[in-house]
Amino acid sequence: MKTTAGPLSDERPDHGKPFISVVTVSLNAQSSIEDTIASVSMQETCFNVQHICVDGGSVDSTRSIIDRWAAHSNSLVRIYEPDTGIFDAMNKGLRAADGEYVLFLNADDFLVGPEILAKTVSGLAPGAADNPDLIVGNVSMGELGSWGFWRHRNVPRLLGKLRGWGLYPLHQGQLTKCSLLTAMGGFNSTLRWSSDVIQYFDLERDRRLSIRYLRSDVAFMRDGGAVNAGWKARSRATAEFYKHLSSIHSPVRASAMVVVKTLQSLMEVRLGRCPHARWFAPAIESRKVVE
Repeated sequence: MKTTAGPLSDERPDHGKPFISVVTVSLNAQSSIEDTIASVSMQETCFNVQHICVDGGSVDSTRSIIDRWAAHSNSLVRIYEPDTGIFDAMNKGLRAADGEYVLFLNADDFLVGPEILAKTVSGLAPGAADNPDLIVGNVSMGELGSWGFWRHRNVPRLLGKLRGWGLYPLHQGQLTKCSLLTAMGGFNSTLRWSSDVIQYFDLERDRRLSIRYLRSDVAFMRDGGAVNAGWKARSRATAEFYKHLSSIHSPVRASAMVVVKTLQSLMEVRLGRCPHARWFAPAIESRKVVE
């Protein structure tokens, strides 16, 4: 099923081309996807934001939650059809994106405040020739409200300057020009764990990227997910990552990039109370009361 909000796609009002498209892929995400949708829906911007929800076959209430929000939104696009994995689903979202920039926000993640998308493109004009290729910000990862270890996934200060050595941004905090990703064919959907990181390195290798750096958080991601679900998953992702790199670089260079990537991850660890909160929670509760 492919559909847009409202009963018929051709009845959708034309509110102009979006500046940013947000893509969320899901599978049985009923416990968290409403947070994701609310955080995008409640963005305060002077430009249009498109939200594309791609669901590969949830059997819980994920789709009904998406449908409920789509009934009140002209900017929420639904793609309901089987996929071969998360990166195949992300490619479906990329193909549907109409924005100049695209942000991939997982169904376990949410934007950290109502003004964050406006902040990411502050001072930029849609279609301007000097708009950067990438806009990158930080991501916090952990358990909301808990005290303990969490990760502040900062943008490396040498990103884009020390090229080809394993530094990378998190895709939940990375807005990339749609035209750039489309030209390179999107994500490699044959990979299971690390196609997003590999995509950045392929971009970095092919061209000198113009990058805007945000020294603030863009998104919060809940601890877990396919790659972050434990050491076994991380090891598989690292092996996949190394295999790709060693097909392009020497084994020494590929190993060095894996080491740098690992060190970047280790330096993200913090001890204390994980920041951010469900700032949109009152709106979700009030909507449930009305409905």
